[in-house]
Amino acid sequence: MRLPPVEWPSTGWSSHQFERWTGLVAKAARLEKSTGNNDAFERVLAMLRNMASTGRFDGLPELLRRRLTARALSWLWLNDEVIASRLLNPRLLGALLEAQQPRLTRMTLQQLAQLYFRRFDQLDEREGLRELLEQSLLQQLEKMPPPKIQSSLADPLVTLKREGHWLLGLDGPSRLAERVRQKGHELGETFNELGLQGFDDGRFGDICRAHFYLETLRNLPLGASDPVLDELLKPSVAKAPFEGSRRIGHVALEILIDRAGQEPGEVWQNFILNLAGDPRISSNASNYREWWHPLGEARIQKVRGWLSKEDLRLFLQAVEQFGIETQNSDLQRMFPARRLFLEGLFKLKLIRNTRLLLGGKAQQSVKRILGADVKTSFARMDGQMNDKAVIYLDCGDFHLVEGSHSFKIWVYLAAPGETLRSYERNSFSHYDLTTTIPDTYRRLYPGLPQDAFTHHPPLAWQNKVFTFLANNGIELDIEQLLSRGDYQLSLRKFGIPEVKRKRPAPPVSTMPKAALSNAHEVQGSKTPEPRAAHLGAEGAGEARVVTPKAESPVTPFGAVKPTAHSKSVSHATDTTRIPGLSTFALRVLWYFVDNPGDKVRYAANVLGVEAREINQLLYGPLKGMCIQDQLHGWTVADEIREALQSSQQQT
Repeated sequence: MRLPPVEWPSTGWSSHQFERWTGLVAKAARLEKSTGNNDAFERVLAMLRNMASTGRFDGLPELLRRRLTARALSWLWLNDEVIASRLLNPRLLGALLEAQQPRLTRMTLQQLAQLYFRRFDQLDEREGLRELLEQSLLQQLEKMPPPKIQSSLADPLVTLKREGHWLLGLDGPSRLAERVRQKGHELGETFNELGLQGFDDGRFGDICRAHFYLETLRNLPLGASDPVLDELLKPSVAKAPFEGSRRIGHVALEILIDRAGQEPGEVWQNFILNLAGDPRISSNASNYREWWHPLGEARIQKVRGWLSKEDLRLFLQAVEQFGIETQNSDLQRMFPARRLFLEGLFKLKLIRNTRLLLGGKAQQSVKRILGADVKTSFARMDGQMNDKAVIYLDCGDFHLVEGSHSFKIWVYLAAPGETLRSYERNSFSHYDLTTTIPDTYRRLYPGLPQDAFTHHPPLAWQNKVFTFLANNGIELDIEQLLSRGDYQLSLRKFGIPEVKRKRPAPPVSTMPKAALSNAHEVQGSKTPEPRAAHLGAEGAGEARVVTPKAESPVTPFGAVKPTAHSKSVSHATDTTRIPGLSTFALRVLWYFVDNPGDKVRYAANVLGVEAREINQLLYGPLKGMCIQDQLHGWTVADEIREALQSSQQQT
């Protein structure tokens, strides 16, 4: 049988009906918010506000026994930030809980729960407040009787009584976010299901969302952009707690640094620098301690390696701009060859680390061109170096110091001391670069060659560098460092430098033995493996050190026993060891055994090293073995001191 179509009644609302409904919703919200807020409640609010403004709390202990006062005080904590800043503290919270026996009312308890979710980790601005409120909520929830009337809607207090043991902890947001991900739900939907509507509008909810951002980072295509990156740059998100002392920002940095290869891409590199800053700064700088130290040395070195390319970009920008601004035709003509030479070293993957130095005028020039694009840190130069740029290049088997103009290219066969490599030193002069550093090199390695060449005439300076390195057993792929035309011209004019079969043997140092030992610890004592002379032996493009198997390649320092600067140093002999610790680490331990409570800078002066090196030990291999006091002095832990002394007695 064919039936006629069903005509459903119209469900559309007129604008008048919709306005009436909106008014009813708003009225219901006002009624809900004002429930219990009668004249007596308003009078108690006024009394509490007056106490907060005058600082006179006469009669407060008696007031706190009243249920109305507890509700009013918790309402002020939740809704009035000014009053909360004055009245919300562990002492007053404890007094309230003590006065409200045997338990809090449901309304007061719910307001305290809302306060906890809204402020969460910010409660720790008052020492112990978050933990006290967490424990108090758990205790009060246990005392709460079951609701007399069952409702189809989830009750937030019932939920917290059942789930609070894991939900209210400092790791609650991460655990909740993980549950939501496993179930494939939305965060807001989960809060509603738990009866916690509105509880996600504060810090707790923000941190939950931050954990979702981290999951996005883990699945983001390499180098790709995403709105999540902008969210993670917000201080309120980046500094939100993750677990232990780690923050959301720390985890975001770890994810991107670990996922990125040697080329992180501009987007990821800018995000890392915007969040944490350049890691090539003093290890004592607050920004370094806050963001970089928790990431570990391997990640720090990886990012420093990325930034070497940025250093070169800025250096070349400064050189090019100086030639343009001064209309120096010679410099402009030489610029392409210098750029090819330096960029070629990068393409050959020879450059391990760099340090950029800019004079005042050079800084202004770079910033004027690149503006806010400059995010890397650099050392400063003064005096006659004011208009110059200099870049230090650590190429492993050799080291270069190259200047923008009116400055030679300096070539070393080993690191010329720690001055250029240490981020504790942030200012250099012409005398430092042309006298002090070369003199330091000669003292460290007597007889080990080094040289400096002017950039004139064209092609001659490159050939001098190639020849100097070849004479000392280092072979470069010259074709990668010159233009095609210059390479052909160089072959006709100079040929290919003959690579000697061995490098000079490391001479006996004339430096004091203790200083030698200190430097040895800083630079490392591992002897590099000889490299094959054949071009294909190590992959195209790498510098090759040619040494007979019977010969030892150059290493900066010989193996020498440390000589004492103080009585503590003499303890650190090969027979007084804790497994896994270097001789230098033992010397530092013995220093603090003999000088408990001393500061790092005193130890550095006595041991003849930089404070940075001792700090790296104290926060690295010696972490937990030495204890820092409130005056920033250091003392060796009792069990470590006893082990050292026992080992010494046995010898």
